[in-house]
Amino acid sequence: MPREHSQIKLTDEEIVAFASAQTRCVVGTLDADGTPWGDCTACVFHDGRLHFHVAPRTRTLRNLQKDDRVCCAIESHPEGSDYYTIKGATFHGRARPEAAPAPEIVERLGRLPDPASGAPAVDGAIFSVGTDDVVSFDFAKIKRRFER
Repeated sequence: MPREHSQIKLTDEEIVAFASAQTRCVVGTLDADGTPWGDCTACVFHDGRLHFHVAPRTRTLRNLQKDDRVCCAIESHPEGSDYYTIKGATFHGRARPEAAPAPEIVERLGRLPDPASGAPAVDGAIFSVGTDDVVSFDFAKIKRRFER
């Protein structure tokens, strides 16, 4: 049987709704030698971009200062739910430093704990990535699951 990859992706509208409900992401960057690196960080979706907080003195911040290519993965699998509730999206692109982010972004990120430390995400830098290249999935859209 053919796989259903193309049929389980999120629509553009679903990506916006899904990303708007998420508060953490895994930010993937590249070390100087091309080795991938990932950190979990606080994020908010605003005005068509996924904004994420990068703590100071982190490998992710050093990597982004040398190479702005990034992928940010968000996912949802509520505790106690089954396999067919899993959703995810990965935003690929170039991280844009937000030197003067909108006050709403600063305020929303400031309310979120850093996933690694648990402390509020107040120091560091804010970057964003757009929605030009997003790979997504919603396992609830798998039709063949009923054929078991």
